[in-house]
Amino acid sequence: MKKLMNLAVFTLFFGLGAVLFSLTANAYIDPSAMTYIVQILVGIVIAGGAAFAFYFKRISRWFQRKFKKNGTAVEDANVPGNDDLNEADEFDEFDDEDE
Repeated sequence: MKKLMNLAVFTLFFGLGAVLFSLTANAYIDPSAMTYIVQILVGIVIAGGAAFAFYFKRISRWFQRKFKKNGTAVEDANVPGNDDLNEADEFDEFDDEDE
């Protein structure tokens, strides 16, 4: 609890200090600065999409395993974590190539 209180005081102190003691700057902003802002936003969107896809896949696997244990899931040979069926599919692929 003490760590949380210290963090709150630290954040409040520097947050108020930044707001109260800031000065306005009449400075020139380079037109290429917009390019940097776009790069940052695109990077954030791509990283967010990758994180969403990663966690969506993990959550969907969890639901597939949960429903498979209850017997309510549809049997699927490509369900992740079902190694017996996936290995059988790999061998079937090799058999088809020989023909």
